[in-house]
Amino acid sequence: MNSEFLQDKEIIVASNRGPVLFKRDGEGRLELIRGLGGIVGSMIPFMQRTHAKWVSSAIGECDEYINDKYDGKVPIPLEDPEYYLQFIKTDDEIFNRFNGKFANPLLWFIHHSMWNPPYSPCADEELHQAWDSYKHVNIKFAEAIREDITMSNKTPIVMLQDYHIYLTPKIIREQHPDVLMSQFVHIPFPAPETFQQLPNHMQIEILEGMLTNDVLGFHIPRYMNNFFQTVKFILPNAIVNETVGDIIYNGHICHVRTYPISVDIETLQTLAKSPNVIDKEAEVDEMVGNCKLIYRTDRADLSKNIIRGFQAYDLFLEKYPEWKEKVKFIATLVATRQDIKVYREYTDKIRKIVKKINEKHATPDWEPIKYICKGDYDLVIALMKKYDVLMVNPIIDGMNIVAKEGSIVNENNGALVLSTGAGCYEELKDGAICINPYDLRQTAESINNALLMDEETKAEMIKEAKASIERNDLNKWISDQLRDIETVMYEKQAFKSGKPEEARFEMN
Repeated sequence: MNSEFLQDKEIIVASNRGPVLFKRDGEGRLELIRGLGGIVGSMIPFMQRTHAKWVSSAIGECDEYINDKYDGKVPIPLEDPEYYLQFIKTDDEIFNRFNGKFANPLLWFIHHSMWNPPYSPCADEELHQAWDSYKHVNIKFAEAIREDITMSNKTPIVMLQDYHIYLTPKIIREQHPDVLMSQFVHIPFPAPETFQQLPNHMQIEILEGMLTNDVLGFHIPRYMNNFFQTVKFILPNAIVNETVGDIIYNGHICHVRTYPISVDIETLQTLAKSPNVIDKEAEVDEMVGNCKLIYRTDRADLSKNIIRGFQAYDLFLEKYPEWKEKVKFIATLVATRQDIKVYREYTDKIRKIVKKINEKHATPDWEPIKYICKGDYDLVIALMKKYDVLMVNPIIDGMNIVAKEGSIVNENNGALVLSTGAGCYEELKDGAICINPYDLRQTAESINNALLMDEETKAEMIKEAKASIERNDLNKWISDQLRDIETVMYEKQAFKSGKPEEARFEMN
């Protein structure tokens, strides 16, 4: 990370879901709770180093109260601040349409190619109202960020995160044409025919918003290439240079790049040695006993393919009955988006299949699956240290940090069973047993192969995975983005001074 470049810069990060939220405990006192999700874990180390400001949606009365108390600049932590937070307050009905009708159940599904086109989505009146709410919230984010830009006595750098605020860049740019601005998309980007499931004007406005950034980041080349093809199909006036990775639209150049997100290796390794995690290891030993440990940890998200993972385990026990009472499948899952019906139904189905498998295969002294539905990161790390098999079988994922975390902290020569649909597949495929996420037989056989694999082969595979992660760690993810933002700054200065030959990016 270029500390010299950052010295006179004001970092403004924005995302729908914030790094923390506030709730009241049993005695009515405000408590700070760290937020969930990959964005939070990825950005917090950078926020701490730069004492930046984070803009996010208020979730509930406590967030709104603390925001008012500190006049939109909430210190995090309150006593000894490392960075600052502003909560965007939105009318409940508007926010529910924005988040619960458009961003999550529609836009997220399109990005993950998970709609069933003969039946859904349907662009009815409710959807168009939800789009209006999406635009409203994007305007509120832009207004807050524009105020920060105006008040800053440093050079602002706006770093937008993910799909909830695709329209925000263009709204900011209207008043601040020269501001340095980037956006990173933390989920897959779909092929043009899938993106076209959105109404035409929404397609255009979203792409125009994204192209207003100076730097636009995706995890892997496949998602970036999908974006190029989508822009060419929907915005025929855009000049797309796939070789260089630049798009010129309405006189503005957007540099499109890939930045494979990763983990903070040093922080992970320190946490793995902490007293809390070591205490949790004793719990793990008690749960597992003398069995081999198969482990998975996820949000209970439809894209994570949790049910097929359990179905494959069921088939594994049928095909290889010699493993009964010798393996234990522990799953730590966190319910997510329970305000959306399809997610509630999915969570219920997970519970039902776990119950069914346990009833089918259990013996008086052995429970095939231990299902833990709570957020306990110390327990997650303790389980990662001890697994024999880590199952990561998403249908499709932006990246999947779990595979990287497990490969870094595991101390048991564990094997990674990895879906080809995971964003990290290209990075980790040489250090994993790779599976088609839809193929139950292959997954069952891969579990058996992982358990039978010799120690030398497993050691070589986990060494390969660790080496790949170390080459592309979390610091590199953020440093590469800042490097490109810095280059954009010089490019703008060169063109402004009438010396385009000094621009560091080639403009085609």
